Amino acid sequence: MTALQKILHLAARLRLLINPGYYQQYLRRQGVRIGENSVVIFPGYIDGRLPYLLEIGNNVIVSRMVTILTHDAATAYAGALIKVGRVVIHDHCFIGANATILCNVKIGPDSIVGAGSVITRDVPAGEIWGGNPARFICKTRDYIKRQQELAQTKPVMEGGPFMDPYAPDDKKRFLKDRLNDTFMYFCARLPEDRRGNQ
Repeated sequence: MTALQKILHLAARLRLLINPGYYQQYLRRQGVRIGENSVVIFPGYIDGRLPYLLEIGNNVIVSRMVTILTHDAATAYAGALIKVGRVVIHDHCFIGANATILCNVKIGPDSIVGAGSVITRDVPAGEIWGGNPARFICKTRDYIKRQQELAQTKPVMEGGPFMDPYAPDDKKRFLKDRLNDTFMYFCARLPEDRRGNQ
């Protein structure tokens, strides 16, 4: 790396601290392929040595503090060899906060990786995996069906007025009271059949 490249790299890192929205542009400049309508939330850690071995499909959400590695230096103990492998996250996936994805792993389309999970092997399409090491939990379609059924019995509210740590105190109290002994769902816009419940 030349002196100019080092200065440009440091400037890009500084820009990240000032403007977290710059993160995806920064990753693309590092060679990460990020598809349309995908979001990689800052901060997180994308392998700094081989970021160009990461490919993220369309309509993917990678939550905060996710670590994605495209190399594994622990194998150096086996004779100075460093394991290197691509990571591919296919379309319509959700990667939960604080998850870790190791090198040489593919996350199949329509899959979910649970928060805090450690993914050590491929996740098949349409499945939810979680834990450390991650294991199969259920099919994505079954999870969606269960959440839709629960949404019929739980409160549903427009989340906008509450999704701010500086929301007015009356909003905070109202939400805390509603969540006293259950959970609820937020949505971007309340469905017509639920409009009088908020």
